[in-house]
Amino acid sequence: MAQTPGEPMSDTGLNSIAITDHGWNNQVDIAASARLGDGVRIDLFGNNNHLRIGENTIIQSGLVEIRNHNSSIKIGKNCALTGTFRCRASNTHIRIGDQTTSMMVHITLHEPGAIIIGQDCMLSGDIAMDVSDMHSILDKDTGKRLNPPQNIQIGDHVWLAQGVRVMKGACIGHDSAIGTRALVLGEIPPHSLAVGMPARVIKNNIIWDRKRLPGATEIDEEGG
Repeated sequence: MAQTPGEPMSDTGLNSIAITDHGWNNQVDIAASARLGDGVRIDLFGNNNHLRIGENTIIQSGLVEIRNHNSSIKIGKNCALTGTFRCRASNTHIRIGDQTTSMMVHITLHEPGAIIIGQDCMLSGDIAMDVSDMHSILDKDTGKRLNPPQNIQIGDHVWLAQGVRVMKGACIGHDSAIGTRALVLGEIPPHSLAVGMPARVIKNNIIWDRKRLPGATEIDEEGG
């Protein structure tokens, strides 16, 4: 899509969503079958950025924003997402795999880096992640920065429960589940159930399913 910098553009095939481009040489590829909810905003600032939204993906509400230069947001096919997806610094990248869903996720990159989320992940509400602490912590004597940004990697088929925080440098292995309000630091191996602040593995060799399968304890009419 080409346009004069700073002018909003609207495509009636995309639910008449306004895509505002304030820069040069920015590329927007949105599949004709993708659907964006009323009020979804797509804002591009800077130059040489790339946004791609795959076939049959739905962004129900939220903000997609690329600010600065040489950055990208690439969302796969058959996703159903609600949230904010923001590349706030140059050389920042978001990747979301096919069939991933979110109820409300806040993905932000305040410094160079990447957040990569695999296929068929399930992100619940009030999820947040960032590659940066946003401010600098320095060694008093040398002036060396002690908290540089670090990438985040989430494997395929990972479930993040309500309120999870994924911190910079986290790596969550495929087929894992992270419990409510856990704080993920460092590495979680594949097929793990992890809970707590910071998150720790409490069970290995697990799998999970989006369906509510039989197996819950039955309660009789007397409440026993």
